[in-house]
Amino acid sequence: MARSKKTRTMRGKLGKTGTKEMMKEQRKAQKSKEPRRFHVKKSQLRKEQAQKKLSRLGLLPDVAEAKPAIRPRRFTFVAPATEVTVEEALAQDDSSTEELTTNDLMNAFSETY
Repeated sequence: MARSKKTRTMRGKLGKTGTKEMMKEQRKAQKSKEPRRFHVKKSQLRKEQAQKKLSRLGLLPDVAEAKPAIRPRRFTFVAPATEVTVEEALAQDDSSTEELTTNDLMNAFSETY
């Protein structure tokens, strides 16, 4: 019995797997999945080797030292904003500043300890 030649055409592959649309979906899924740990490790090794080679040849650009970012304080007090309009604030300041100061002075002198 003679062996039949394996087909390299799309139709030969699709005869077993399904339609062309299904094949496209499989391809999309394969591309979108995360790379395996082996491939990640290999790409990191290649990157390191390239960096070493560039540093040996003196072609590596100078890298400025990166300063660590200053961490903001976690619990900082923020005074709540009071809802007073500018006009009201000016009206209060103009009318009662002198009275408050004289009253405060009088109370300060009259208090007994």
